[in-house]
Amino acid sequence: MADRLVAWLYGTPVAVLTPGPEFRIRLEWRPEGIERWGFGCPVLSVGLPIGSPVGPRDMRGLDFLENMLPEGPALDRMAALAGVRPVDTYGILRAFGRDCAGAIMVLPDGEQPGGNEGSGYSPMTPGELRRVLDSLDAAPLGVAPDRGFRPSLPGLQRKALIGRAADGTWTLPHGDAPSTWILKPDGPHRMAANEATCLWLAAACGLQAAEAELLDVAGLSVLAVRRYDRQDPPAGGVPARVHQEDGCQATATPPALKYQEQGGPALRDFAGLLRDFGDPREVTSLLRRTTFNMAVGNADAHAKNFSLLHEPDAPAVRLAPVYDVLSTIALELTGSTGQPMHADTHLGQRVGGQADIRNVTAASLVDEAISWGIRRRTAAAVVTDTLEHVLTAIPAAPFDDRVLAVIRGQAERISRG
Repeated sequence: MADRLVAWLYGTPVAVLTPGPEFRIRLEWRPEGIERWGFGCPVLSVGLPIGSPVGPRDMRGLDFLENMLPEGPALDRMAALAGVRPVDTYGILRAFGRDCAGAIMVLPDGEQPGGNEGSGYSPMTPGELRRVLDSLDAAPLGVAPDRGFRPSLPGLQRKALIGRAADGTWTLPHGDAPSTWILKPDGPHRMAANEATCLWLAAACGLQAAEAELLDVAGLSVLAVRRYDRQDPPAGGVPARVHQEDGCQATATPPALKYQEQGGPALRDFAGLLRDFGDPREVTSLLRRTTFNMAVGNADAHAKNFSLLHEPDAPAVRLAPVYDVLSTIALELTGSTGQPMHADTHLGQRVGGQADIRNVTAASLVDEAISWGIRRRTAAAVVTDTLEHVLTAIPAAPFDDRVLAVIRGQAERISRG
């Protein structure tokens, strides 16, 4: 067992990680990171600035790293593959920290990024792609230690991390080659077309949204999402990692508290981050995004569905593109006995004091924005404009007509108040 791991950011060692008692993680800042970015720089995380004192009982380091791991069955399986318990964040990252969200790589002490000579990509046949998707319960995220591919990515939904060649061929990453696409196959509930519909609408409304495609892989509906935290390489090069952090990391919140009712961040907290560390005008963008989430019926928007993109050599942050957006009220759910179930309408984050998406109106959205410091007239104009864009875009939207009908009803209800 390696007793020291090193967290790398943009090719610079930032921190040494060692296991502590009760599955805590000791964090010690590396001088190279401090020299490059300076004490207190939020380039790694606004919730964990570089060089900030981290005592033995400070949980920020563990919280930040734990937010890099998946949830639920995927976490349990990765822990089993690593030979540790699911609460052992250090042990899981030791085994699966080479390809994470953002630009972080967690490597054993003595190794360096790009030091794996077997790194690269190999083309996949449609049959191989289907086998990867069918094997996600046994190999979550498409992990393949035999070819050195040891990724980690947050989230509860089953997904595969793969690459894609310039000609559109899907590829298997090897070694330290970064994954560039996320593939989400349909499971018991039809979610692929739903999310594709919502992402298309977001882009049509002028929101920056993750690029997505709806695939049919041997009869299986799959949503393919291009990773916004990767950059295309020059011809013949390797894609570059772009650093980001989610709302839990940015607010130094453990992943178990991603919902506001559990003690997690509120929308007002995100608005404060953008005002303090980014362009204050992006607070208005956050209002547009919040209005869009309410209009499409996304009750599950929580702290880990909001992310910040970091500049590599500056302390500035900006909103990451829209991702993981579903019309949750349009999901067709069934219980263990096969009986239809009503979708949960409880909000991941309150809007204007409302905890249920069925009670959110345009006035609720305006009240929420006012609590962020946006003027009432400005807020009302942004909310109205966003709702009108959603309704105008629906007739041309592809993928799922049933979901679109639900979204139309929701957007019209909010507009009427």
